[in-house]
Amino acid sequence: MKRYHKTTYRDTLYRLLLTFGIIYILTSCNDNPNDSIDNNIYPIPEQIDDGWETASLASVGLRESALRDMLVYLSVYTDHNIHSIVVVRNNKLVFEEYFQGDKFNLGQYTGETGFDRNDTHNLCSATKSFTSALVGIAIDNGFIQSLDQKVFDFFPEYADLLISVPEKQNLTLKHLLTMSSGIEWDDETYYYNDPRNDLYQLFTASDPIRYILSKDIIVTPGTVFEYRNGNTNLLGAVVQKSSGQRLDNFAQHYLFDKLGITELEWQMLPNNNVFCSGDLRLRPRDMAKFGKFFLDKGIWEQEQIISEDWINESVQPRFSPPPDWWEDGYGYQWWLKTFHIGLNNYESYFAQGWGGQFIFVFFELNMVVVFTGGNYFDLLPNLDILDHYILRAVY
Repeated sequence: MKRYHKTTYRDTLYRLLLTFGIIYILTSCNDNPNDSIDNNIYPIPEQIDDGWETASLASVGLRESALRDMLVYLSVYTDHNIHSIVVVRNNKLVFEEYFQGDKFNLGQYTGETGFDRNDTHNLCSATKSFTSALVGIAIDNGFIQSLDQKVFDFFPEYADLLISVPEKQNLTLKHLLTMSSGIEWDDETYYYNDPRNDLYQLFTASDPIRYILSKDIIVTPGTVFEYRNGNTNLLGAVVQKSSGQRLDNFAQHYLFDKLGITELEWQMLPNNNVFCSGDLRLRPRDMAKFGKFFLDKGIWEQEQIISEDWINESVQPRFSPPPDWWEDGYGYQWWLKTFHIGLNNYESYFAQGWGGQFIFVFFELNMVVVFTGGNYFDLLPNLDILDHYILRAVY
Protein backbone atom coordinates (compact mmCIF):
# COMPACT_ATOMS: atom_id res chain seq x y z
CA MET A 1 0.00 0.00 0.00
CA LYS A 2 1.39 3.41 -0.94
CA ARG A 3 2.34 5.37 2.16
CA TYR A 4 1.10 8.90 2.80
CA HIS A 5 3.17 12.09 2.64
CA LYS A 6 1.74 15.55 3.15
CA THR A 7 1.84 18.12 0.40
CA THR A 8 4.33 20.96 0.76
CA TYR A 9 2.84 23.77 -1.28
CA ARG A 10 -0.78 23.98 -0.07
CA ASP A 11 -0.16 26.92 2.25
CA THR A 12 1.71 28.86 -0.43
CA LEU A 13 -1.15 28.50 -2.90
CA TYR A 14 -3.72 29.46 -0.32
CA ARG A 15 -1.79 32.58 0.82
CA LEU A 16 -1.52 33.69 -2.80
CA LEU A 17 -5.26 33.38 -3.17
CA LEU A 18 -5.86 35.51 -0.11
CA THR A 19 -3.21 38.09 -1.04
CA PHE A 20 -4.54 38.77 -4.51
CA GLY A 21 -8.20 38.39 -3.58
CA ILE A 22 -8.99 35.97 -6.38
CA ILE A 23 -12.65 35.08 -6.49
CA TYR A 24 -13.70 31.79 -7.96
CA ILE A 25 -17.12 30.55 -8.87
CA LEU A 26 -16.87 26.85 -8.22
CA THR A 27 -19.07 24.40 -10.01
CA SER A 28 -19.39 20.87 -8.68
CA CYS A 29 -20.58 17.71 -10.42
CA ASN A 30 -23.17 16.83 -7.79
CA ASP A 31 -26.19 16.88 -10.09
CA ASN A 32 -27.66 19.67 -7.97
CA PRO A 33 -29.31 22.36 -10.10
CA ASN A 34 -28.27 24.92 -7.50
CA ASP A 35 -24.61 23.96 -7.69
CA SER A 36 -22.88 27.36 -7.79
CA ILE A 37 -21.51 28.66 -4.51
CA ASP A 38 -22.82 32.20 -4.17
CA ASN A 39 -23.56 34.48 -1.25
CA ASN A 40 -21.60 32.29 1.18
CA ILE A 41 -24.27 29.62 1.00
CA TYR A 42 -23.27 26.07 0.19
CA PRO A 43 -26.22 24.31 -1.50
CA ILE A 44 -27.88 21.50 0.42
CA PRO A 45 -27.06 18.20 -1.34
CA GLU A 46 -29.94 16.83 -3.34
CA GLN A 47 -32.14 14.44 -1.40
CA ILE A 48 -32.88 11.36 -3.44
CA ASP A 49 -34.45 8.01 -2.64
CA ASP A 50 -31.32 6.39 -1.22
CA GLY A 51 -31.94 6.51 2.52
CA TRP A 52 -30.08 9.76 3.20
CA GLU A 53 -31.65 12.88 4.65
CA THR A 54 -29.79 15.98 3.53
CA ALA A 55 -29.37 19.28 5.37
CA SER A 56 -27.35 22.48 5.43
CA LEU A 57 -23.85 22.66 6.86
CA ALA A 58 -24.84 25.27 9.41
CA SER A 59 -27.67 23.12 10.74
CA VAL A 60 -25.20 20.44 11.88
CA GLY A 61 -22.56 22.80 13.25
CA LEU A 62 -20.13 23.07 10.34
CA ARG A 63 -18.74 26.40 9.13
CA GLU A 64 -19.57 26.93 5.49
CA SER A 65 -16.64 29.33 5.11
CA ALA A 66 -14.09 26.60 5.89
CA LEU A 67 -15.49 24.23 3.28
CA ARG A 68 -15.82 27.02 0.73
CA ASP A 69 -12.13 27.76 1.32
CA MET A 70 -11.41 24.08 0.71
CA LEU A 71 -13.17 24.24 -2.65
CA VAL A 72 -11.22 27.35 -3.59
CA TYR A 73 -8.01 25.53 -2.73
CA LEU A 74 -9.01 22.48 -4.78
CA SER A 75 -9.92 24.68 -7.76
CA VAL A 76 -6.33 25.97 -7.85
CA TYR A 77 -4.62 22.74 -6.88
CA THR A 78 -5.81 21.17 -10.14
CA ASP A 79 -3.78 17.98 -9.85
CA HIS A 80 -5.20 16.97 -6.47
CA ASN A 81 -6.71 13.81 -8.04
CA ILE A 82 -9.53 13.68 -5.51
CA HIS A 83 -12.63 12.24 -7.14
CA SER A 84 -15.22 12.81 -4.41
CA ILE A 85 -15.75 14.17 -0.91
CA VAL A 86 -18.86 13.36 1.11
CA VAL A 87 -19.51 14.56 4.68
CA VAL A 88 -22.22 13.25 6.99
CA ARG A 89 -22.86 14.77 10.41
CA ASN A 90 -25.64 14.30 12.96
CA ASN A 91 -27.33 11.73 10.69
CA LYS A 92 -27.52 14.15 7.75
CA LEU A 93 -25.63 14.21 4.47
CA VAL A 94 -24.48 17.84 4.31
CA PHE A 95 -21.60 18.04 1.84
CA GLU A 96 -21.12 16.29 -1.49
CA GLU A 97 -18.65 17.18 -4.23
CA TYR A 98 -17.38 15.30 -7.27
CA PHE A 99 -14.40 16.20 -9.41
CA GLN A 100 -12.63 15.49 -12.65
CA GLY A 101 -10.29 12.54 -13.05
CA ASP A 102 -9.64 9.49 -15.16
CA LYS A 103 -11.88 6.49 -14.64
CA PHE A 104 -10.25 3.10 -14.16
CA ASN A 105 -11.72 -0.35 -13.72
CA LEU A 106 -9.38 -3.07 -12.45
CA GLY A 107 -6.36 -1.06 -13.50
CA GLN A 108 -7.63 -0.35 -17.00
CA TYR A 109 -8.44 3.20 -18.14
CA THR A 110 -12.01 3.26 -19.44
CA GLY A 111 -11.47 6.34 -21.60
CA GLU A 112 -13.93 8.33 -19.50
CA THR A 113 -13.29 11.24 -17.16
CA GLY A 114 -15.24 13.02 -14.45
CA PHE A 115 -17.16 11.59 -11.51
CA ASP A 116 -20.65 12.03 -10.12
CA ARG A 117 -22.76 10.42 -7.43
CA ASN A 118 -23.80 7.53 -9.67
CA ASP A 119 -20.25 6.29 -10.26
CA THR A 120 -19.01 3.32 -8.31
CA HIS A 121 -15.37 3.61 -7.31
CA ASN A 122 -12.70 1.00 -6.65
CA LEU A 123 -12.14 1.03 -2.88
CA CYS A 124 -8.84 -0.85 -3.11
CA SER A 125 -7.82 -1.89 0.42
CA ALA A 126 -10.69 -0.06 2.09
CA THR A 127 -12.48 -3.28 1.11
CA LYS A 128 -10.72 -4.97 4.04
CA SER A 129 -12.92 -3.16 6.57
CA PHE A 130 -16.00 -4.56 4.83
CA THR A 131 -14.60 -8.09 4.99
CA SER A 132 -13.90 -7.60 8.69
CA ALA A 133 -17.53 -6.58 9.21
CA LEU A 134 -18.67 -9.74 7.42
CA VAL A 135 -16.61 -11.80 9.88
CA GLY A 136 -18.44 -10.07 12.72
CA ILE A 137 -21.81 -10.75 11.11
CA ALA A 138 -20.85 -14.41 10.66
CA ILE A 139 -20.03 -14.61 14.38
CA ASP A 140 -23.29 -12.87 15.32
CA ASN A 141 -25.22 -15.43 13.27
CA GLY A 142 -23.44 -18.45 14.70
CA PHE A 143 -21.53 -19.45 11.57
CA ILE A 144 -18.23 -18.77 13.36
CA GLN A 145 -17.91 -19.47 17.07
CA SER A 146 -15.01 -17.20 18.04
CA LEU A 147 -11.92 -15.44 16.79
CA ASP A 148 -9.84 -17.98 18.66
CA GLN A 149 -10.91 -20.71 16.25
CA LYS A 150 -8.05 -22.22 14.30
CA VAL A 151 -7.94 -21.33 10.63
CA PHE A 152 -7.20 -24.89 9.53
CA ASP A 153 -10.31 -26.11 11.37
CA PHE A 154 -12.32 -24.55 8.55
CA PHE A 155 -10.19 -26.23 5.86
CA PRO A 156 -9.66 -29.90 6.76
CA GLU A 157 -9.05 -30.61 3.07
CA TYR A 158 -5.72 -28.81 3.39
CA ALA A 159 -4.50 -30.71 6.46
CA ASP A 160 -1.55 -32.05 4.44
CA LEU A 161 -0.05 -28.55 4.55
CA LEU A 162 0.44 -28.92 8.31
CA ILE A 163 2.87 -31.81 7.97
CA SER A 164 5.85 -29.72 6.93
CA VAL A 165 4.94 -26.64 9.02
CA PRO A 166 3.03 -27.80 12.13
CA GLU A 167 3.14 -24.26 13.56
CA LYS A 168 0.37 -23.38 11.12
CA GLN A 169 -2.00 -25.33 13.37
CA ASN A 170 -1.81 -22.41 15.83
CA LEU A 171 -3.02 -19.85 13.29
CA THR A 172 -6.32 -18.23 14.43
CA LEU A 173 -8.86 -15.88 12.94
CA LYS A 174 -7.68 -13.14 15.28
CA HIS A 175 -4.20 -13.40 13.80
CA LEU A 176 -5.66 -12.81 10.35
CA LEU A 177 -7.82 -9.89 11.48
CA THR A 178 -4.93 -8.09 13.17
CA MET A 179 -2.45 -8.71 10.33
CA SER A 180 -0.25 -10.71 12.67
CA SER A 181 -0.45 -14.16 11.05
CA GLY A 182 3.24 -14.33 10.23
CA ILE A 183 2.38 -15.77 6.80
CA GLU A 184 5.05 -15.05 4.20
CA TRP A 185 3.58 -12.68 1.61
CA ASP A 186 5.00 -10.17 -0.85
CA ASP A 187 2.90 -8.25 -3.37
CA GLU A 188 4.97 -5.05 -3.36
CA THR A 189 8.53 -5.97 -4.41
CA TYR A 190 7.52 -6.99 -7.93
CA TYR A 191 4.97 -5.64 -10.40
CA TYR A 192 1.54 -7.22 -10.35
CA ASN A 193 2.16 -8.92 -13.70
CA ASP A 194 5.29 -10.61 -12.38
CA PRO A 195 4.87 -14.28 -11.36
CA ARG A 196 7.01 -13.56 -8.27
CA ASN A 197 4.26 -11.29 -6.97
CA ASP A 198 1.94 -13.11 -4.56
CA LEU A 199 -1.14 -11.30 -5.85
CA TYR A 200 -0.29 -12.47 -9.36
CA GLN A 201 -0.17 -16.00 -8.02
CA LEU A 202 -3.43 -15.50 -6.12
CA PHE A 203 -5.24 -14.57 -9.33
CA THR A 204 -3.69 -17.33 -11.42
CA ALA A 205 -3.63 -20.26 -8.96
CA SER A 206 -6.29 -22.90 -9.59
CA ASP A 207 -6.91 -22.96 -5.82
CA PRO A 208 -6.03 -19.54 -4.35
CA ILE A 209 -6.90 -20.53 -0.76
CA ARG A 210 -4.54 -23.48 -0.89
CA TYR A 211 -1.92 -21.13 -2.30
CA ILE A 212 -2.18 -18.80 0.73
CA LEU A 213 -2.25 -21.63 3.26
CA SER A 214 0.78 -23.25 1.62
CA LYS A 215 2.94 -20.21 2.34
CA ASP A 216 5.53 -20.46 5.08
CA ILE A 217 5.06 -18.99 8.55
CA ILE A 218 8.08 -16.72 8.96
CA VAL A 219 7.11 -15.02 12.24
CA THR A 220 5.31 -16.53 15.23
CA PRO A 221 1.59 -15.73 14.79
CA GLY A 222 0.31 -12.95 17.03
CA THR A 223 3.67 -11.26 17.59
CA VAL A 224 4.35 -8.89 14.66
CA PHE A 225 2.12 -6.61 12.57
CA GLU A 226 2.66 -7.19 8.84
CA TYR A 227 0.07 -5.71 6.46
CA ARG A 228 -0.72 -8.58 4.07
CA ASN A 229 -3.52 -9.14 1.53
CA GLY A 230 -3.38 -12.89 2.02
CA ASN A 231 -4.75 -12.57 5.56
CA THR A 232 -7.96 -10.86 4.45
CA ASN A 233 -8.63 -13.30 1.64
CA LEU A 234 -8.39 -16.18 4.10
CA LEU A 235 -10.97 -14.40 6.28
CA GLY A 236 -13.34 -14.13 3.34
CA ALA A 237 -12.86 -17.81 2.60
CA VAL A 238 -13.65 -18.68 6.24
CA VAL A 239 -16.93 -16.74 6.06
CA GLN A 240 -17.77 -18.46 2.79
CA LYS A 241 -16.89 -21.92 4.11
CA SER A 242 -18.68 -21.54 7.45
CA SER A 243 -21.87 -20.00 6.04
CA GLY A 244 -22.13 -22.11 2.92
CA GLN A 245 -22.67 -18.95 0.87
CA ARG A 246 -20.28 -17.32 -1.55
CA LEU A 247 -18.94 -14.21 0.11
CA ASP A 248 -20.56 -11.71 -2.27
CA ASN A 249 -23.97 -13.35 -1.76
CA PHE A 250 -23.45 -13.43 2.01
CA ALA A 251 -22.52 -9.73 1.96
CA GLN A 252 -25.53 -8.81 -0.12
CA HIS A 253 -27.98 -10.66 2.13
CA TYR A 254 -26.57 -9.73 5.53
CA LEU A 255 -25.15 -6.27 4.87
CA PHE A 256 -25.74 -4.45 1.61
CA ASP A 257 -29.45 -5.18 1.21
CA LYS A 258 -30.03 -3.92 4.74
CA LEU A 259 -28.14 -0.70 3.99
CA GLY A 260 -30.05 -0.22 0.74
CA ILE A 261 -26.88 -0.64 -1.33
CA THR A 262 -27.64 -2.04 -4.77
CA GLU A 263 -24.86 -0.72 -7.01
CA LEU A 264 -21.65 -2.62 -6.25
CA GLU A 265 -19.16 -5.01 -7.74
CA TRP A 266 -16.73 -7.58 -6.31
CA GLN A 267 -13.76 -8.99 -8.18
CA MET A 268 -13.49 -12.76 -8.38
CA LEU A 269 -10.62 -15.17 -7.82
CA PRO A 270 -10.42 -18.65 -9.35
CA ASN A 271 -12.31 -21.59 -7.86
CA ASN A 272 -15.40 -19.52 -6.97
CA ASN A 273 -13.62 -17.34 -4.40
CA VAL A 274 -14.21 -13.61 -3.94
CA PHE A 275 -11.24 -11.23 -3.86
CA CYS A 276 -12.00 -9.48 -0.59
CA SER A 277 -8.81 -7.63 0.33
CA GLY A 278 -9.41 -5.01 -2.35
CA ASP A 279 -11.30 -3.83 -5.43
CA LEU A 280 -14.86 -3.74 -4.09
CA ARG A 281 -16.65 -1.00 -6.04
CA LEU A 282 -19.21 1.26 -4.32
CA ARG A 283 -20.69 4.73 -4.73
CA PRO A 284 -19.44 7.37 -2.26
CA ARG A 285 -22.88 7.86 -0.68
CA ASP A 286 -22.97 4.13 -0.02
CA MET A 287 -19.47 4.19 1.43
CA ALA A 288 -20.79 6.82 3.83
CA LYS A 289 -23.62 4.47 4.84
CA PHE A 290 -21.07 1.89 5.92
CA GLY A 291 -19.28 4.45 8.06
CA LYS A 292 -22.54 5.72 9.49
CA PHE A 293 -23.77 2.31 10.54
CA PHE A 294 -20.46 1.70 12.33
CA LEU A 295 -20.80 5.13 13.95
CA ASP A 296 -24.26 4.06 15.17
CA LYS A 297 -22.87 0.87 16.75
CA GLY A 298 -24.13 -1.46 14.03
CA ILE A 299 -27.64 -0.05 13.65
CA TRP A 300 -29.21 1.10 10.39
CA GLU A 301 -32.82 2.24 10.29
CA GLN A 302 -33.49 0.75 13.73
CA GLU A 303 -32.14 -2.69 12.82
CA GLN A 304 -29.07 -4.12 14.56
CA ILE A 305 -27.12 -5.37 11.55
CA ILE A 306 -23.98 -6.20 13.50
CA SER A 307 -23.50 -6.38 17.26
CA GLU A 308 -22.32 -3.35 19.21
CA ASP A 309 -19.69 -5.56 20.85
CA TRP A 310 -18.17 -6.34 17.46
CA ILE A 311 -18.09 -2.65 16.51
CA ASN A 312 -16.33 -1.78 19.75
CA GLU A 313 -13.83 -4.61 19.46
CA SER A 314 -13.10 -3.87 15.80
CA VAL A 315 -11.80 -0.39 16.42
CA GLN A 316 -9.60 -1.05 19.44
CA PRO A 317 -5.86 -0.71 18.73
CA ARG A 318 -4.30 -4.16 18.46
CA PHE A 319 -0.97 -3.23 16.93
CA SER A 320 1.00 -0.09 16.19
CA PRO A 321 2.21 0.36 12.60
CA PRO A 322 5.93 1.03 11.97
CA PRO A 323 7.19 4.40 13.28
CA ASP A 324 7.41 6.00 9.82
CA TRP A 325 3.73 5.33 9.06
CA TRP A 326 1.25 8.12 9.73
CA GLU A 327 -1.49 5.93 11.24
CA ASP A 328 -1.62 5.54 15.02
CA GLY A 329 -2.90 1.97 15.27
CA TYR A 330 -4.63 -1.00 13.69
CA GLY A 331 -7.69 -2.90 14.89
CA TYR A 332 -9.66 -5.59 13.11
CA GLN A 333 -8.85 -4.37 9.58
CA TRP A 334 -9.60 -0.78 10.62
CA TRP A 335 -6.97 1.94 11.02
CA LEU A 336 -6.93 4.44 13.88
CA LYS A 337 -5.68 8.01 14.16
CA THR A 338 -6.10 11.00 16.46
CA PHE A 339 -6.15 14.39 14.71
CA HIS A 340 -4.83 17.35 16.67
CA ILE A 341 -6.61 20.56 15.64
CA GLY A 342 -5.67 23.53 17.83
CA LEU A 343 -6.46 22.51 21.40
CA ASN A 344 -8.84 19.77 20.26
CA ASN A 345 -8.09 16.11 19.74
CA TYR A 346 -10.40 14.18 17.42
CA GLU A 347 -10.13 10.41 17.53
CA SER A 348 -11.05 8.47 14.41
CA TYR A 349 -11.07 5.04 12.91
CA PHE A 350 -11.13 4.54 9.17
CA ALA A 351 -11.07 2.26 6.16
CA GLN A 352 -8.21 3.10 3.83
CA GLY A 353 -7.38 2.13 0.25
CA TRP A 354 -4.62 2.81 -2.24
CA GLY A 355 -5.08 5.99 -4.27
CA GLY A 356 -6.94 7.95 -1.59
CA GLN A 357 -10.01 5.87 -0.74
CA PHE A 358 -11.12 6.66 2.83
CA ILE A 359 -14.08 6.23 5.13
CA PHE A 360 -13.28 8.25 8.27
CA VAL A 361 -15.48 7.84 11.34
CA PHE A 362 -15.21 10.58 13.98
CA PHE A 363 -17.34 9.14 16.76
CA GLU A 364 -17.08 12.10 19.16
CA LEU A 365 -18.12 14.46 16.37
CA ASN A 366 -20.90 12.17 15.09
CA MET A 367 -19.36 12.61 11.66
CA VAL A 368 -18.31 10.49 8.68
CA VAL A 369 -16.02 11.77 5.92
CA VAL A 370 -15.59 9.87 2.64
CA PHE A 371 -12.92 10.40 0.00
CA THR A 372 -12.33 8.65 -3.29
CA GLY A 373 -9.39 9.48 -5.50
CA GLY A 374 -6.81 8.57 -8.09
CA ASN A 375 -3.55 9.32 -6.31
CA TYR A 376 -2.11 5.91 -7.09
CA PHE A 377 1.37 7.24 -7.73
CA ASP A 378 1.21 10.78 -6.30
CA LEU A 379 1.16 12.49 -2.94
CA LEU A 380 -2.11 12.28 -1.04
CA PRO A 381 -3.71 15.61 -0.04
CA ASN A 382 -6.47 14.02 2.06
CA LEU A 383 -4.95 14.58 5.50
CA ASP A 384 -4.14 18.18 4.69
CA ILE A 385 -7.77 18.69 3.69
CA LEU A 386 -9.01 17.11 6.91
CA ASP A 387 -6.52 19.08 9.02
CA HIS A 388 -6.94 22.48 7.44
CA TYR A 389 -10.55 22.54 6.34
CA ILE A 390 -13.01 19.81 7.29
CA LEU A 391 -12.12 19.39 10.97
CA ARG A 392 -11.62 23.14 11.36
CA ALA A 393 -15.18 23.61 10.09
CA VAL A 394 -16.51 22.05 13.31
CA TYR A 395 -17.92 24.47 15.86
